[in-house]
Parts: sequence; C-alpha cells; structure tokens
Amino acid sequence: MFSSKSLDELLAQKKVRIVLAVLCTYFALTGVYQLFTGVNQADWLRGGGNLLVWGGFAVSNAMKAYGRTQPGINIPINIGVVLVVASWLVRM
Repeated sequence: MFSSKSLDELLAQKKVRIVLAVLCTYFALTGVYQLFTGVNQADWLRGGGNLLVWGGFAVSNAMKAYGRTQPGINIPINIGVVLVVASWLVRM
C-alpha cells in the first residue's frame, strides 16, 4: 500500500487536490439535496451536517491546491460531524 511519504507526495500535487475538492463539492451538494428533500428532523440534520463537513473539506482542498490555508475551517467541519452524529441519535 502507500507509505506516508508517498501519500504526502501524492497529496502535494495540485491536480490531486483539485480532484478532491471537486469530489467533496459533489458530496456537499448531496447534503443540499438532502436538506431540500428531507421529510424529518434527522434528514435535515444529516443534510446540514454533510453540507458543512464536505463543504469544509472542499474549501480546504481547493485552498491547499494553491498553497494557501483557511484558518478556522475545522470549526464548520466539526459542527458538521456533530450534526451527522445527532441525526443518527434522532433516528434511534
């Protein structure tokens, strides 16, 4: 499999970061779709959580592709994870 050095080298490539940003944007858009089509509170929590988590990862990857960082991007990612976990608890 990959060693940590080869994985770091792979992630350092601009085109890999852009592909990851596009993929994360797709997953964030599925969260938006779930927000619009959700029928109960669990669907809305999961949709909002997916939007925040994957949107945060998309921004992070897009910024890293150009050698920049976004301070504080971990805050919406963490909130999104909490919303997804809350959606699991609401369904129980």
